[in-house]
Amino acid sequence: MALEIVWTAGAERDLAELHLQLFLGSDENDELVARLLEAPLEENLRLLRDHPELAPRVRGKPNIRRKVLGYRNHLGLFYCVEKRGIIIHALLDLRQDPKMIAQRLSRI
Repeated sequence: MALEIVWTAGAERDLAELHLQLFLGSDENDELVARLLEAPLEENLRLLRDHPELAPRVRGKPNIRRKVLGYRNHLGLFYCVEKRGIIIHALLDLRQDPKMIAQRLSRI
């Protein structure tokens, strides 16, 4: 049985910010957002529903897993698997300073 996907408020903010970043400076906004964000995200969420333990655990945070959203993609989906479902905690640009990512994950 596939698990439900539950987005935290922080992860929803991350998604909204990524949408804004992708829309800035592009005349092909809808296509760009679909290609770089929405399609890889939906594909990965489908995979995680059926295989929730697919992604490796984050070092130092054994309850959190990180799924990179595809080949040549710089976005990481950080989540936990719980009885109530797959809890999405963050959607982050993996090119940023690792200390910033660690700081964000420390609040989970």
